Amino acid sequence: MVQNILIIFIISFVLSAVFTPLLRLIALKREFLSYPGVRRIHTKPVPYLGGIAMYFAFFMALLYIFSVPSGKISGTGLTHCHFEGLAIAAAFIVIVGFIDDVREIKPLAKLAAQIISAVILFIYGFRIPVLTNVFSGVETKLPFFFSFFLTIFWIVGFMNAMNLIDGLDGLAAGITSIACFSLFFVALYLNNYLTAFLLAALAGSSLGFLIYNFHPAKIFMGDAGSMFLGLVLASSALVGSQYKSTAATAFLIPFTALAIPMSDTFLAIVRRLFKKTPIFKADKKHLHHRLLDLGLTQPQIVIFIYLITIYLGIFAFLFVLIPEKYAFILLILLTLGFLMVVRMLGFLERRIGIVCRLEMRSKKRKGINEA
Repeated sequence: MVQNILIIFIISFVLSAVFTPLLRLIALKREFLSYPGVRRIHTKPVPYLGGIAMYFAFFMALLYIFSVPSGKISGTGLTHCHFEGLAIAAAFIVIVGFIDDVREIKPLAKLAAQIISAVILFIYGFRIPVLTNVFSGVETKLPFFFSFFLTIFWIVGFMNAMNLIDGLDGLAAGITSIACFSLFFVALYLNNYLTAFLLAALAGSSLGFLIYNFHPAKIFMGDAGSMFLGLVLASSALVGSQYKSTAATAFLIPFTALAIPMSDTFLAIVRRLFKKTPIFKADKKHLHHRLLDLGLTQPQIVIFIYLITIYLGIFAFLFVLIPEKYAFILLILLTLGFLMVVRMLGFLERRIGIVCRLEMRSKKRKGINEA
C-alpha cells in the first residue's frame, strides 16, 4: 500500500514539474499574465496557468489507482464515484478561477461558483454527517439541512483561505505541501488510506509546481490553483473512515495544520466588519503584507510561515495521540499561542510606526534648521 502511495506521489510530482513549464509557455504566448498593481507585490508581468498544471497532475496521478483491473487498489476506499465527483467539482472551480485570473469576475459570482462546487461534492458523498461532543465523545447525527450547510461552509472556507494566503511567491504551494505531509502521516497512522492517497497526489502536484513558483516566481497558480488546493484539502477530511472515527478530531486536524490561512481569512473578515467595509473588498492587511511592512523580504516571510506550518503540523499529529477529551484543551493552548503572536505582531507594527514617525520629524526639523 505504501509503495502505491509513493508511486502516486512521484507520478503527480513529475507530471506537475513537466506540465508547469509547458503551460507557462502557453500563458506567455496567449498573454495570460498577472500585471503589477496596487495590491500586487511583483514588479513585472508573470504568467498564470500553474493551477491548471496542478489539476491535471493531481488527477492523472490518481488514475493510477484505476489502472488496476479491479478498478481500485484494495483498501483505499477511492471509488469511481469519489473520483468523478472530485474531478467535476475541481474542474468547475479551476475553470472559474481561470476566468477570474484573465478577466476578473465579481466577488459574489466567484463565491457562487465556490458554493456550486461544494454542492457537487456534497452530492457525490463528500459531507459532514455527524458532530461530536469533544468532552463526552457522544456523536450526534446531523439532519440533512445542517449537514448540507456545514459541509458547504467547510469547503468554501478552505477555498477562500487558500485564495487569500496566495500573496507571495511559493507561499500557498509550500503551505499546502507541508500540510499535506503532516496530514499524510496522520492518515497513515490511522490506516486512512483514502485520505493518504489524495494527500500524496496533492503534495506531489504542489511540489512540482513549487519548483517554478518559489521566489522569484516564473509562474503563478492564480485563483484557479489556490481554490483547487483549498477544495482538495477540504475534501480530504470528508471521505473515508474519519480520524478516530469522530468528526470533531477529523476537523481539528486539518484546521490546525492549515491554521495560518484559516486564521488569516477569519481576521480579514473581522477586520472588514469592524471597518464597515465589504467583506470581499481586498486590502493589504493580510499576514504576509504586514510582515512585508515590517521590513522582511519575500523569501524570509515564506520560510518563516513554512516553519510555523511545520510546527502546527506537529500539533495536528498530537490530536491523534492524546485522548479525545483532551483535544479541546490542546486546541485552547494552541489558540492562546496564536493570540500572543497576533498581539506581538501588532506591538512590533506600532513600535516601527513610532520610530518611522520620529525619523520623519527629525528629518523635517533638520531640513528647517539647514534652511
